[in-house]
Amino acid sequence: MAYVVGIGVFGFVYWLLNGVLDSFIDVGYHQTGDVFNFLSYVWIGTLVVYLIFGGIWVARKYNELQYQRGW
Repeated sequence: MAYVVGIGVFGFVYWLLNGVLDSFIDVGYHQTGDVFNFLSYVWIGTLVVYLIFGGIWVARKYNELQYQRGW
């Protein structure tokens, strides 16, 4: 459940920041360039790392003895 909540947090932050970016574009105050591209890469990299290592964490969590014995 914690993994799914984490994905939900990523989705909410993306939705929130995308709305802010759309507001800047509507006002006409926006520039995309090196910093924007770098932050996009950081955002996507963070999401990919979370999905990969979070998935491994969930798989290992359900392989623990307490889940195998049904306690």
